[in-house]
Amino acid sequence: MNSKKAICIIPARGGSKRIPRKNILPLNGKPLMAYSIDAAINSKVFEKVVVSTEDAEIKEIAIQCGAEVDDRPEHMAGDTVTKVQVVKEYIERKQIENEYDYVAALLPTCPFRSFEDIQIAFQKIISQDKCDFLIGVTEYEFPVGLALEKEGELVNMVDPEEYLVTRSQNKTVKYHPNGAIYLATMAGFKKNGTFFNKEMLHHIMPPLRSFDIDYPYQFEIAEVIAKNNFHEQIH
Repeated sequence: MNSKKAICIIPARGGSKRIPRKNILPLNGKPLMAYSIDAAINSKVFEKVVVSTEDAEIKEIAIQCGAEVDDRPEHMAGDTVTKVQVVKEYIERKQIENEYDYVAALLPTCPFRSFEDIQIAFQKIISQDKCDFLIGVTEYEFPVGLALEKEGELVNMVDPEEYLVTRSQNKTVKYHPNGAIYLATMAGFKKNGTFFNKEMLHHIMPPLRSFDIDYPYQFEIAEVIAKNNFHEQIH
């Protein structure tokens, strides 16, 4: 599909405090992380799709889904270890910075990104050479300018001027990372040590395909979305 080599890393540790065994819980009859593996493989963007885990059951399921597995070092399996740390450690340990032009991270908690989302995002980053970073984003559902900060028994306006614009339609649209797609040139990732930069390319995704599962109630909502294919009806 392209002459640029890319690797995808899906971090999927075994421990999860809010939803035990979250990454392999069945979502509409299919392990949660399988959705991300399938999207990565079906995009045909990556030379290698790797699931990083310390968990034997996750490893077995990842292999069944067609991904390669990296046995994550035990010290990288804690609650505070971030996706960026996992990717950085893997690249350095495997010494692959010269083997790939691009590196991606897909979170297994975002099951509804499509392989087309990955293809569009990848095409966007490889078709230019001025920006090393691209992230999947979605629009804030509520105007972020109306954020409030709690101070004692009171709440304060973060941006009082935003409250002068009463019609939400007139407020500036703002976006946030959705966790579905993180892409970077290998050189850019090595330089910054992260997928983020002050300026980044973006791939805008609708809320349902951006859905991220972190709490039990979100898993229940995701089950409804998956069973009814609602995410496939939104473009």
